[in-house]
Amino acid sequence: MFKKTQHGAIILGLLLLPLATQAQPCRGVDANGNPFAKCDASFINPPIFGAVCIDGSSTGTFTVRNNTPAPFKINYIRIQDNDALPQAATTIVQGPTNNCVVGSSLASGATCNISVELLPLAAGTFNRILQVGINTRQVEVDAPAITTVVGSCVGPGPTPPPGFTPTIPATPSFLYSSSILAYSTVTNTGPTVVNGDLDLTPGSAVTGFPPGIIINGVQNIDNTTATNVRTAATTYFNQLNALPCSVTFGAGTDISTLSPINCGVTPVLCFTSSALMTGPVVLNGVAGDSCTFKIASTLTVSNGAVMTTAGGISNDNISWAIGSSATLGTNSTLVGIIDASASISLNTGARLNGRAWALNGAVTLDSNPVNPAA
Repeated sequence: MFKKTQHGAIILGLLLLPLATQAQPCRGVDANGNPFAKCDASFINPPIFGAVCIDGSSTGTFTVRNNTPAPFKINYIRIQDNDALPQAATTIVQGPTNNCVVGSSLASGATCNISVELLPLAAGTFNRILQVGINTRQVEVDAPAITTVVGSCVGPGPTPPPGFTPTIPATPSFLYSSSILAYSTVTNTGPTVVNGDLDLTPGSAVTGFPPGIIINGVQNIDNTTATNVRTAATTYFNQLNALPCSVTFGAGTDISTLSPINCGVTPVLCFTSSALMTGPVVLNGVAGDSCTFKIASTLTVSNGAVMTTAGGISNDNISWAIGSSATLGTNSTLVGIIDASASISLNTGARLNGRAWALNGAVTLDSNPVNPAA
């Protein structure tokens, strides 16, 4: 996930201490074995991740504190992988407040937060360490290792949105096997992880797998399965657009200004033209509720904008009927099924807790987790 590099230490004017030649975790002594009276930086009450299920997710927040009498700079934030699980099974995500930012300074005594999400798409045991590089004698502070066990858990399958059920295919499970569907091409860059099938028809060009990987699914390239999935996804798109609007918004509406959205009260949100999402959005809904976004033109999600759910609503009960194309910005997060008439693009690090179905265009990926079960 990160390129590992060597970092020289920068001696602060107030700290005339031995120079470390490479990154060293603070364990009470410096690079020469001399005891520290106090670590320059430390993690406060690091989270404990319990056992998690395959296809599930778990997020914890690590808090870093500056223990020195002067500000220090954050040089890097990375995760060291010491296990055989997919590299993309852990990721640093945008937290709710006070995020640590690479290149910024942290004042003396101040703290900042780093949120780490586990996306265990295969059985095994995590052994990963969050590392923060700083420009002091300590050079690097290491969090306690994440050693969570990933096991199989049996739970209910996806629930179709209430009010309509796809008539093609005969059972919803067939349609819900597809996490990526494209008409022309599927192009990937980087360590993308797709949980579910990748379907393409009538095109035949799938590139970037590997380094991208598919978990719990297969590639269906211009075959009967892919054709049936596209037919079903098209029917689903038409059924979504036939739903009556609970509320209607004008062109260029920013969905983040509507947050929090109560899916039990306004289950169908309609947009007369394009729609934006520039900031955080919370969808509230209990199990069995649904949210459908009918957008006549494009959907554009800004860099770093994050959608989350609360109350137990299923990702597969959140649907996006996009009249044109959808674009997810760098390190953004969207939840639900994107059923777009044209293309779908996920920029670097964008996360889709759902599915991407491009009925008449391409799907473009770049180091993305695509996980309907997240």
